[in-house]
Amino acid sequence: MDMKVAEKIQKLLALTESSNEHEATLAAEKAHALLAEHNLSMAQVQTATTQENIGHTTAMSKLGARWVRSVWQATARLYFCEYMFSSGNHKTHHYVIGSEANTATTCQMAEFFTQTVVKMSKGYSGSSQSSFRTGCALRLVSRLNEMRKLAQEQEVATSCGTTLPALYEQTKEQLETYIAETWGETKKLPSKNFSIADSTAYASGRNAANAIGLNKQTTHNSSKAKELTHG
Repeated sequence: MDMKVAEKIQKLLALTESSNEHEATLAAEKAHALLAEHNLSMAQVQTATTQENIGHTTAMSKLGARWVRSVWQATARLYFCEYMFSSGNHKTHHYVIGSEANTATTCQMAEFFTQTVVKMSKGYSGSSQSSFRTGCALRLVSRLNEMRKLAQEQEVATSCGTTLPALYEQTKEQLETYIAETWGETKKLPSKNFSIADSTAYASGRNAANAIGLNKQTTHNSSKAKELTHG
């Protein structure tokens, strides 16, 4: 919807509280006329004018493994964010795009998940440890994706007056616009299978991931480093 129209309606509604009875009545009539003209509901107006600003937060992991990026991407998308990265020198630079509250939550949870996978793998070494981490991370990613899918299917109202499925779709459009305006065209990596050296350790990792708590609820919270890449 047109943000200027929504903002104008909000200003008119504010004037309905005026002590001048004539001014208040006139403002109310104009506000309702605009709502009718543009076929808008008050919920739509409130959502459009209270939407948090979109920006991005950066973080860095010393681990350069591919599974780390997969965990960050799944976490970002669960919390109404988008994710990009750049890597080099065995480090990964994470770029989380979304509202301030949601990017903060994403970084906190993604770091927690990553460190948990690493701690769980301490009983292995070499290729076995790598396989365990990959198995654990991929199972965790599956659980996060399942959680997001469930949230997207829930027709429940949020605090900003819309439903979760609609909110995911609306936020997706805002994130794509921000990315295009900030970085222009970005590279999307082709999907490919992970290389597994130790199938037993991999299976153990997948099983261990079922014990990792996903302890945040999916609700709406009101310097580039090399080439930025979509996960």
